[in-house]
Amino acid sequence: MSNEGTPPADAGAPGGVWSTISPRFGAHPDWRAATNRRHWPGGLALLFVIGLGGSLALLVVSRLAVRTGYDDTPITELLQRPLVEQLELVVLVAPVIEELLFRLPLAARLRLGVLAVTGALGLLYFAAGDGPVIVVAAVFALVVLLSAALWIQSLVAGVGRPDAGDEIGPVPPAWRDSVVRWWEAHPHWPVWYSIAAFGVVHLANYDVSWTFATVIVAPLVVSPQIWLGLMFTIARVRYGWWASLVLHALHNLAVWSVTTAVG
Repeated sequence: MSNEGTPPADAGAPGGVWSTISPRFGAHPDWRAATNRRHWPGGLALLFVIGLGGSLALLVVSRLAVRTGYDDTPITELLQRPLVEQLELVVLVAPVIEELLFRLPLAARLRLGVLAVTGALGLLYFAAGDGPVIVVAAVFALVVLLSAALWIQSLVAGVGRPDAGDEIGPVPPAWRDSVVRWWEAHPHWPVWYSIAAFGVVHLANYDVSWTFATVIVAPLVVSPQIWLGLMFTIARVRYGWWASLVLHALHNLAVWSVTTAVG
């Protein structure tokens, strides 16, 4: 996220690299940019270490939860592809698609065009999913409808504006302005949704017979992805979309390298 568009109330970002990229962001998200963006190499390095360490620790919990009825056949199928194809999918295709859908809209100032495009892409991408992934697709559909409604309302308000010489003055697009103000004042909702949805869609990596037990342990199964979603989101908000993309690609490369070496 660039500093342009950051609300005046967000001035005075946290000081120091650690306070800027602390996982505490998950509990108290904000749109403030890093105080000194020259610190991004150290910030990304810390996020990489924290993300990889946390995801590996949570992997133990995930593996135990998988035993309740999850089959990781799709992952096995990936490892059967040629190495070059695996590398392209894991390090390029997956990070680009997922960062576009889940992190690109996360900026201080709401951009309806970006939200509408990512919502439409997300709907198309996950519409064929099943189980909890359907919920994510439904939310993307709501995002598209909301963006379209706000855009149409803005056009109608623009058409209804009086001429420059009229004493009444322009009529503001109230719906859009209200949503924009809500977005700027409540960053926790878009941030929390982004992190949760990023975890939920990774349930598609498993073949699951949905029962009460598999639903209950679902958050544990994707807990490594939820943790990584937090790290990627911090990178996106603090340093920009490119940072979350690079961090995502580096993490996938590290995990893929270990997996192929062990396999």
